[in-house]
Parts: sequence; C-alpha cells; structure tokens
Amino acid sequence: MNGLRRLCHALLKGPVVPADVEVAGARLAAGLAGAGEDEARYPFAETWHPVGLPEPDDAASRRRALCALAPVALLDGVWLARVAQPATAHRASECHLFDLYCRLVGLDDPACSPALRFRAKLVEAGVHLPPLESPACFAAVPEAGLEFAAAHLGLMHRPRRCFPELLGYTLAHVQREPGWWDAESAGQRGPYRALALAAWAAYPQREAQAGRIRRGWCLYRRLFDGLARNVAVELARRSNAAAAMADLVRAKCRHAIGYHGRIELRGRSLDAWLAASADDPGPLLAALRDSPWVDRACPAGSRLIRAVDFGGPMFGVFDADERRACLEWIADPQAPVEVAYTSCTGTPSDPGPRRGHGARTRTPPRRIDARDVFTRLLATESPAEAPPEADAVILGVLRRARCCAPLQRGHRRFFPYTPEGFHARIEAMHRREVGRYRPGSGPPRPGREDCEWAVLQLAPAILVDGAWLAGVGSAADCLGETGRHLLKTYADELGAGRPEWNHPNVYRRLLESLGFELPPFDGVAFARSPLFLDAAFEIPAYLLAMGLRTERYFPELLGLNLAIELSGLGAGYLRGVDILRHHGIDPAILQLHLSIDNLGNGHAARAREAVILFLDEVRRREGAGAVQAQWRRVWTGYLSLHAAALGLALGFLGRYLRHRLVGKPVPQAA
Repeated sequence: MNGLRRLCHALLKGPVVPADVEVAGARLAAGLAGAGEDEARYPFAETWHPVGLPEPDDAASRRRALCALAPVALLDGVWLARVAQPATAHRASECHLFDLYCRLVGLDDPACSPALRFRAKLVEAGVHLPPLESPACFAAVPEAGLEFAAAHLGLMHRPRRCFPELLGYTLAHVQREPGWWDAESAGQRGPYRALALAAWAAYPQREAQAGRIRRGWCLYRRLFDGLARNVAVELARRSNAAAAMADLVRAKCRHAIGYHGRIELRGRSLDAWLAASADDPGPLLAALRDSPWVDRACPAGSRLIRAVDFGGPMFGVFDADERRACLEWIADPQAPVEVAYTSCTGTPSDPGPRRGHGARTRTPPRRIDARDVFTRLLATESPAEAPPEADAVILGVLRRARCCAPLQRGHRRFFPYTPEGFHARIEAMHRREVGRYRPGSGPPRPGREDCEWAVLQLAPAILVDGAWLAGVGSAADCLGETGRHLLKTYADELGAGRPEWNHPNVYRRLLESLGFELPPFDGVAFARSPLFLDAAFEIPAYLLAMGLRTERYFPELLGLNLAIELSGLGAGYLRGVDILRHHGIDPAILQLHLSIDNLGNGHAARAREAVILFLDEVRRREGAGAVQAQWRRVWTGYLSLHAAALGLALGFLGRYLRHRLVGKPVPQAA
C-alpha cells in the first residue's frame, strides 16, 4: 500500500504514531501556504457551485466517478470528529461545530448522513467498496481523492492548533451547493450553514485570525478543484484486459511467492517469475499466454481458470471480478474493460511498514503526579501524541480495580455474562438505589461549608465531564451501533449544540454562584492551586486518559461509562439535591444528571445497550468463549470508577473525621 493510502488509514483507524501526525501536519502546512495565493479566486463565505464534475452519462463512467469520489465523500465531516475536546468543548464555536459533526454523521437519524447516503449510492451503482475502517478500502480506490481525504484526516488530528483553518475549511464545505453525487443532502444544507456560520460568529478571534480562516476556505476550494480535475482524468482513462491483468498480478504477487515453486514457465519456476513481476508483470503474462495454462480457443476451459474455481489449488484467491478479468485477458488482451482499482504495492489487508512501529516505549514514571498529568492530558490534541503517563494512569487504576474485585460484594460482585443476567443485574441495582432514598427530616449532616468544599474538590472532574468519551468520534461509515450510543452520550454531556446546556458550563455557573474564582482550568495555575486536594485530580486524569486511549481499552471504557451513568441514579443524587437545596445552593448539575442519565431511555440505558451490543458482536466474530474474557474486561472497567475515586473518597472521609470528630479546623490547602 503506497504512502498516502497507508497514511489515510492510519489517521482514521490507527494505530497512529506521532510520525503519521507530523507527516499529515506537514502536508496541511504546505497546502495552506499555497492556498493563501487563491483568495481572489475563491470569494470568501459565498455559496459556490462545483464545476468540472458533470454527471456521467453511462453506468460504467458513473461507477468510476463514484469510486474516485469515495474517499472524500465517505469521510464527510470527519475533520470535526475531535473538534470538541475536553479543553475546548465548553466554547460556543466548538459547540456549534460539534453539533454540525453530529448531524453530518446522522447521529439522530443515520439516513440523513451524507456519507451514509453516498455509501448507499455506491451499492446502488454496483460499486462494492470494503468498509472505510478496513485498509482494503483505501487500497481499492483510485488516487484521485486521496489528497483531499488526507486533508480531512489531518485536520481531525489538529483541531486546536489549526482551528481557524478548520473553521474556514468547514465554511467552504457547507457553502458548496450539492452536486449530482450528494443531491439528496440539499435539504440539510440550510441547517449545516447556520451552524457553521454560528461557529464563525461566536469565534472570539475571527478578526485577528481572519487570514488563517480564509486560508482554510481556500484550501478546501483548491482541493475540491483538484479532485474535479483528477476525476476527469480517471474518466478519460482507457484500459484493456492486459492492463487489468497486469494490475491483478501486481496486487497478488507478493503473497503468492513460495507456493508455486513446482510450476515452470519457459524453464523458470513460477515463484521466480512472480518475484520479478512486482514492477513489470509483462514478461510473466507473455510466458503464461504461451503456456498450457491458457486455452485461447476456450477461455473458460483454461487450466488457470479451473485452478481458481472450486476444487482447484487457487480457489478463494480470486474473487468473481478478478476471475472475470482473467477470462477477458485470455479471450482478448486488447479488449477494452472498465478500469479496476486493485493495483497497489502491497495488499489491501497489509498496512505496510510503519515508522516508529515496534519502537521501545518509554518507561512511564513510577509515581504519577495527578496534577501534572491532568494538565498534560488536557493539552494533548491527538491520541498519537498522548504522553506515556496516560497508559500509566489507566493501568494503575485497572490494576487497583482487579485487586479489589475479589473483595466486592452485592451489585459490584462479578458474575458470568448473559444478556438476560446482565439486564436483570442492572435493573436490580437501580431498584436498590431508588429504594435507599429517604427524604431528610431535619438539617442535613453536611453543613454549607462542607458542601461548598465538596463542590470545589469535584470541579476538576466535572469541568471535563464526558472526557472518557472524547475519542469515540469517527467517520459515519465507522460508527457502529455501539459507537453511536457512546457518541450520543458524549454529545449530551457537551450540551447537544447548546453551550448553556454544556455540563461543565453548568458547573461553572455553580462555582461562580459560590464565589469561587479559579484560574483557567487548562492551565498550570489551576492544577497547582492549593485549594484542591491532590486526589481531586486522580479521577479526571483517568477520564482524560481513557478518552485518549479509546481503541486500546474499549471494553474497559464501556464498563467505566456504565458505572458513571449509573453512579448517581437513585439515592445518591436525590439526597444530594435535598442537601444542596437546604443550604440554598443550586442543585442544577445533580438534577440534570438525574434526568438525562435515566435508565428508561437516557445515558444509563444507552450505556447498558452499548455493552450488550459490543458483546453480541464479540460472539458473532470470535465465538462464545471470547465473550466471557471481554466481559471480564468490561466489568473491570465498571469497577475502575470506584478504584479511581478511592483517593478522593479518603480525602472526604479525612475532612469529616477531623471536622466532626476531632473538631480541628480544616485547612484549605491540600
């Protein structure tokens, strides 16, 4: 697989390494530098019509055009997948852009996603591309749209340092009038434009960064024009059966070597022919046509064709289209054929060599400074650049959860998974928690000062509410049902497009109402404030780390998400609301979670369903035996919330003992 194809796959599905992000960033920088020359050519913020991409007249040309457009159209909106990061999601501009992303991937209605509509159009036209998350997808398409696709994915990994350019890029995207390939999205263009323009209007540096925003606009326009030219070139290409067969040999020869040593052509083993054919299969094909393996009078009776059919030694090596290509080549090498896109160096399933792959990982420090890690993880823009402390934090918490697992009792005790048993356990847990609630009959034990102190200590965690799900966003084609449940929860945590509903912003209003004046939460001064316990940063550091390591710890993430969404339902939040109201403190943040986390159709229900869907998929793909192993990982993730909170719980207990039993004054410093 060539470099650009491999880069696109790595940026989308990984494993992505820092070198990949650096390469993508360098490509973006070069493109943006050139785009600055095009401002007069591309009037800013005006609607525009795509030119140079007329609708093909015949079915074959239509298939070729759709295949060339596929890497761009299937990635529609992907550059916005990480625009709402824990450090920035509370801002209005990022909030509006993330809402736009959710609409582009069809979060509420997949049928409205332009990318999924394009996938349906491919199928309707008879173009059967592999799933976008497979390396085979980028290997199967022509190069026409890969440059554009790489820009989409490069911006996905640079949503902060390239935010002005990303904003201009998005404006250019929504201001484009639909073409024949996405005409069905015309009805959504108005809402898309409204959100992008709202993000632009809300951006506080839109004047200071106007030049960078315009360069992002021009980059999109320039890449689109390049795509149109490349598609025109693809449509003008003419191929014959000999060229198609040569492409097929190039694609297959690498993994065919070693299996054909006994077959000879012109006194030379077929393995030797294959080894020399990666660059030029012509001599091999000439020898093959003159051999007993080819029957020109009856192509279907050729030994080569019989070898790839059922019962032959090559059955399963060629698919139906590739078998047909062999037949066409045997019948007439010069016959015109539809262009196929199987030619690449390497095979579709082989991602090729990776820079940095296999390099020794730096040993993380033994002692983790949660305050420092909190700041560093908040500053991390791409998962590829996460510091080694991210894994150290996660592994430490999971190790603690596993050690404590045998000691668990009641609803936290492990049990073998069945869908029915899991569903029943969650229902029983919820009934138990609701049943524990008793309205207070007198003044609550925690005083107002205790409540204010608790609100302060929880600030680092709630100001990154949803952070554990920050890595679930991807292209619409890659979001399964499990991912959509998680993404919907993340979108709700961030306010579902409404900055005033954003959970961290709700908490900011609570802090302000109590008179707390804190430094910006993403700065060192916040993390080093003596107002906080050290333990106040242990939970948020864990949540941030999980959001950067979604793929690696996905089963544990599902369990953690379940624990978080269930944690406050019932007595916990109900009693908390009573206590805060008694002291005249706004309980909005607790009421919000009580309602939105409900087990009927809220976040807790989605968390439960996500676990069931994931384990069902494991059963289909790996068998029943693998389900229990993955379930144990999920349950460890469920227990990990309590393991991560242990330090803060001890801090709360220590204050209570000193303040209530000993009567000593409680210092504000950690």
